[in-house]
Amino acid sequence: MLFIFWFTVHFSLVYRAYLLQNCYTCSKLDIYSYCTKEYQQICLRNECNDINEIPRITRIKELDNEEMANHWALNGLYRPRSALARALYEKQRNDRHLQEFDQHEWYRVDKSRLSEDLQKKFVQLQPDEETKEFLTNSIDKSTWVWTQIWYLLAKAVLKHFWTITDINGWLGRGSMFVLSAAQARSLLGAAKRGLDSTGALVDVGAGDGEVSRRFAHLYTNKYATEISSCMRKALSSKGYTLLDTEEWWREQRFDCVCMLNLLDRCSKPRSMLRQAKAAIGPDGVLLLALVLPYKPYVEVTSDHKPEERLPIQGVSFEEQAASFMQFMRDEIGFEAVAWSRAPYLCEGDFAQAYYWLDDSIYVFSPIRE
Repeated sequence: MLFIFWFTVHFSLVYRAYLLQNCYTCSKLDIYSYCTKEYQQICLRNECNDINEIPRITRIKELDNEEMANHWALNGLYRPRSALARALYEKQRNDRHLQEFDQHEWYRVDKSRLSEDLQKKFVQLQPDEETKEFLTNSIDKSTWVWTQIWYLLAKAVLKHFWTITDINGWLGRGSMFVLSAAQARSLLGAAKRGLDSTGALVDVGAGDGEVSRRFAHLYTNKYATEISSCMRKALSSKGYTLLDTEEWWREQRFDCVCMLNLLDRCSKPRSMLRQAKAAIGPDGVLLLALVLPYKPYVEVTSDHKPEERLPIQGVSFEEQAASFMQFMRDEIGFEAVAWSRAPYLCEGDFAQAYYWLDDSIYVFSPIRE
């Protein structure tokens, strides 16, 4: 009985702290909302200028006493009293919102805000079977109560010693999804690249390899770089050949260089792009994903700010995407041959089945001088 009492109290305190943390902070590694404590308290997608206006689906909103009474009064039932009961009820509400959400919104852009050239290069994607399978698996995993409690308690302890990336790698959780094989084929096909290729692909900053493994089979050989030791083990188990994180671009040439949600998480994104250009072989491409709005967060630096910042301008998704493609052409020497919009999905937890951010996806071709 003493153990049960201790565990209940401890879990209640940890979970309360966990919910409060999610109200105000967001690293892309956990994908809780569009807001970060370090940057602007603004959700550009929904044009909210105040943090309390952000839709419930992306953050845990604190309620006053009157709102709380109405919030928990569902069909005449009383508010759940225990921390665990409230957590389960809150998760049920969040998941119901997810079921009602139109997933096609993830892939839409306002073409009236785009130039004629960018409209022609845009590839319209949609949620396919592989995307839905990832979401279904995420929903199933989020219902494993004791597993989620273990993840929560382990993270509360390990975060004092390890980075979030290492923790997720060790726990084998937090897998992410950007493109299915069919979606990657659509983008590469529109760019007239990557179909029936027998060349080599390298995923720079690959994480656990779950994002690129879905389409890496389009190429005969697959390579990866990753600084996290836990993630490198996962990559090796999935058949990736690991390359040195500093020297990967110097000798070998690749038919496809992948930088998927890396530029806003590395300290020197401009340098990484120049390395990618040097590493791309004849007729090769750069497959790149970048979360918009652009809010860089570097896990390994003391102030979490990059040494090099990308000069992305604009407010809307379309404006920032156009600004980024112009920067790539004018300063780095890459021409966008196809681009799209897709969700950057992440497995959920005890609070919500899955999370997402808005991803801009590009296929770039080097401009040869």
